[in-house]
Amino acid sequence: MLNTIKLALAGSVMAAAMLSSGAHAATADGTAKVEILVPVELSAIAEMDLGLVAVGATTGTVVLPVTSNTRVCTGVRCVGTAARGSFQVTKATNGQTVQLSATNASLTGPGTAMVLTTALSDASIVFNSTALQTVYVGGSLAVGADQLFGQYSGTYTVTAQYQ
Repeated sequence: MLNTIKLALAGSVMAAAMLSSGAHAATADGTAKVEILVPVELSAIAEMDLGLVAVGATTGTVVLPVTSNTRVCTGVRCVGTAARGSFQVTKATNGQTVQLSATNASLTGPGTAMVLTTALSDASIVFNSTALQTVYVGGSLAVGADQLFGQYSGTYTVTAQYQ
């Protein structure tokens, strides 16, 4: 009998515990928000021009740095002037960081294609609509031995996206 009472008492305590747990529950509402950023826009300002190059019987390189329009030529002779490419992020959300990247280019013409490995003056910028920042593109062109004379051209792509 004592065991029956203990069993009944234990069952009552468990039932009361299950019923009283609801009395201690609470709920609260949270909020969520999002801000959609202005799409990034990028404009080409000037095209890259590696200038005139005289080749010989050996391979060479033409390096156009992102810091100036002064080429460094090895194994080939550079004649005249050169010009870095340039771009500006023209539209984005002020104060946001915009990441920049560029693809390499294959310059094709009358002879064997040459590879232009591009470089950017800035990997990222903080956008400011009142002071647009110019990003320069330079690179290194691998010139083949006895490269066939003529004009060569190719396309590289600069991409700008929020970081």
